[in-house]
Amino acid sequence: MIFKKAVITGDIVRSTKMCIKERQMLITSVDAALRQWGKDYGMQVEMYRGDSFQCLLHTPEYALRIALIIKTFIKSLNPTESNELRSRAKNAKKNEMALPVSMFDTRIGIGIGNVDKGLNKLGTANGPAFLLSGHLLDKLTQGKQSMGIATEDSFSNELAIECLLLDYIISRTTALQCEVINLKLLGYTETEIAHKLKIAQSAVNQRSNSAGWNAIEGMVKRFEIIYNK
Repeated sequence: MIFKKAVITGDIVRSTKMCIKERQMLITSVDAALRQWGKDYGMQVEMYRGDSFQCLLHTPEYALRIALIIKTFIKSLNPTESNELRSRAKNAKKNEMALPVSMFDTRIGIGIGNVDKGLNKLGTANGPAFLLSGHLLDKLTQGKQSMGIATEDSFSNELAIECLLLDYIISRTTALQCEVINLKLLGYTETEIAHKLKIAQSAVNQRSNSAGWNAIEGMVKRFEIIYNK
């Protein structure tokens, strides 16, 4: 018997080019966060090959929200504890690029479809949702887009185009903007975010607006309406 689910498959961009300290910090942070979100959203999570992860959601309407939570969390992490990176930021000349928009990033493929019943381990799981997600990630690895959605239903074309635009927006966000967007996706109010980050609420609002929160929120709500059945 088969059931429609959502599968998120992702990997961390350029992880092999990071120094050991940065890579360990990133992997540890992502693993802990995934485990917590797994409990919060009732999903199975698994990290493999060191820098890759997979999530199985039994409530597919939350797939895009969780994918964005993962992506903005990774992009918000601050690696500037590294003396080398701190030095690069401090000494960068005005006519040179100092640091990237975000130091860390991830590719994520979302697959919506059926999965085989009775799976115990994600690594050996099967079904269209796993195949769609995995094949999409392979395709993303070969191109410039870092996030996509593949489905086996009539919404496939619509979601593919909308996700292309969403990816364009997210790719231009800074680590500080992602920190705010991540918390908004988790359900925090701007007042709560300001208190949590120890910044003014006006700063939260400014980061939110400049990151394109209205467009992000609109896409997430559209996705949830489609699969909230």
